[in-house]
Amino acid sequence: MKISMRNWGRFQHYQNRRPPWIKVHRELLDNRQWSECSPSASKLLVEMWLIASEDESGVIDKDLADLAFRLRRPEAEMRRDVEELVAQRFITVDEIDASNVLATRLQDATPERETEGEVEAETKAEKKKKSPAYSEEFEAVWSLHRRGPKAKAFESYKKALRGGTAHEDILSGLESYVANELDENFKGAHLFRWIDGAMWEQDNGPKKKKARGPVVLKNWQPPALG
Repeated sequence: MKISMRNWGRFQHYQNRRPPWIKVHRELLDNRQWSECSPSASKLLVEMWLIASEDESGVIDKDLADLAFRLRRPEAEMRRDVEELVAQRFITVDEIDASNVLATRLQDATPERETEGEVEAETKAEKKKKSPAYSEEFEAVWSLHRRGPKAKAFESYKKALRGGTAHEDILSGLESYVANELDENFKGAHLFRWIDGAMWEQDNGPKKKKARGPVVLKNWQPPALG
């Protein structure tokens, strides 16, 4: 891999290779690309300047793995920061090596995408396992009065059955509760509250409107004619 420093001849010029120091110009503070670099990438740029000073033309001719070893950096981190510096136009990588870097990155990324897909599939499977499997009997109850959280109503329903209540009692009681409400805007209690309150034990007999008898007007006299 050959990495060239941008504007190397303008900012750095030495009589001998491997100088004991390099120049860091003050205008770097006003460089927008520099300020947008991640801390890791900006540090790598300075480290690359130091290594580039070992070559007369300011070119680093090393494999990515060798460069990562010299700078004591993980190779994956090095690859990421090199790509960031290329994007910010601080360095250039020859076309062949740049393609290899990109190809290597894509190969490394493929297992990660597969892993994410596997995790997503596992998450969906876990959610499916956590979703309660409602019995046919409860579905019959729920179809009569779909009020409140279904899962909570199912738990109350199972608790009632464990307590000795028959399914038929709950179903018939709920049918009466729903059918005998005359208000067309009736919503009623949440199903789990209705079950927890054992409301099928209450009197759910028919609620009929009282018949109104004839209106009788006392002391009424017909109007005089003529």
